[in-house]
Amino acid sequence: MSQQRPDRIKQMLHYLWQHRHLSTQQAMELFGYAEATVRRDFQYIASQYPGMIRGHGCLDFDDSTDDKEYVFDVKRTLQSEAKKEIAALARSLIKEGDCFFLDSGSTCLELAKCLADVRVKVICNDIKIANELGCFPHVESYIIGGLIRPGYFSVGESLALEMINAFSVERAFISCDALSLETGITNATMFEVGVKTRIIQRSREVILLADHSKFDAVEPHAVATLSCIKTIISDSGLSEAIAQRYQRAGCQLFLPHSIKRSAG
Repeated sequence: MSQQRPDRIKQMLHYLWQHRHLSTQQAMELFGYAEATVRRDFQYIASQYPGMIRGHGCLDFDDSTDDKEYVFDVKRTLQSEAKKEIAALARSLIKEGDCFFLDSGSTCLELAKCLADVRVKVICNDIKIANELGCFPHVESYIIGGLIRPGYFSVGESLALEMINAFSVERAFISCDALSLETGITNATMFEVGVKTRIIQRSREVILLADHSKFDAVEPHAVATLSCIKTIISDSGLSEAIAQRYQRAGCQLFLPHSIKRSAG
């Protein structure tokens, strides 16, 4: 049976996100798709994601386009099931009356969507997350002001850091671009590093939301060591070998099978 289109699209988007270019021949060889299928999917991707440029027998990821919302849409599509798993686990830690920081990014957005039925106070630095929380009558939400990062909708720079100082909370849920035992939490750009660091400083406990693809990876800009993190929440795609290695190093992991074990 041929793979369903949504699954094929996710595979192609993931490859494009990492490599910025995918040819028809590469898609056929890497994923085993028929040429006609690849051509139809390329046409679909180019029509649905404005930053994807359809070339002769290929697709290119255009970082220079002024239409930046597609960047977030592509990122949100990647590891979408993993992000939902992580959000559900994080939601299980939140109680009525809690007050917490919620970082920017697609995984934190999934957690925001889970807060419709709980009375909480949330401080965030992401326009899309603030927009989501604003629809929930029981959520008292605050958005940190400052410079907006195009295409990612996060807020950063000095104004944001000053506003974060007005809050001191019990808990923060943060995201990252990469983490490793050697270098800790790292980010692809400097833009959000200051905000993440300040959120960590202003929170009694920090919970890191990271899907399995972020582990054992390093980006150029350091955020914090793993000793600053109380718990790492990940998804069922994280291999047991990697999970055990991080646990042996002193990291507390919260995974979907942790719940199954405790329920059994």
